[in-house]
Amino acid sequence: MAAINEGTGEMKYFLSNATTASVTRVLAVAFRRCTVEHWFRLGKQEAGLMGYEGRNYTGLIRHLTPSLIVLGFVATRTERLRGGKLAPTAEQVCRARNQRCQAVFRRQRGVPEVRHTSDVIRYHQKRNTQAAKSHKKQRHKCII
Repeated sequence: MAAINEGTGEMKYFLSNATTASVTRVLAVAFRRCTVEHWFRLGKQEAGLMGYEGRNYTGLIRHLTPSLIVLGFVATRTERLRGGKLAPTAEQVCRARNQRCQAVFRRQRGVPEVRHTSDVIRYHQKRNTQAAKSHKKQRHKCII
């Protein structure tokens, strides 16, 4: 099956095993893939999915749930803001949310921005050091 972009003349080809589905339905699903990939990228870069380093299904679900809640919030907020003059992207909404959360956390802790940033860097360095230690296999010498 093929689709032609009338504006550019570009032709795209699609292969599908959906023999009973209409051509319109198959093309609609094919062109939704870009949107789905965009939300996966957004989830990884902005909503915290990239930071998951767990090893079991329960940990994945615990990490995935708040990330999906954040993405749901971002999607509804982006749609609401698009009604005005500015049309923000989901990435812009995520960045604004991240900045707002950081400001709230700094205020709650009562520390200046520079100290908060150094505390966050120190925390990540400590966490990465611990993760590196736990990922290394312990090799024991066998003494006979």
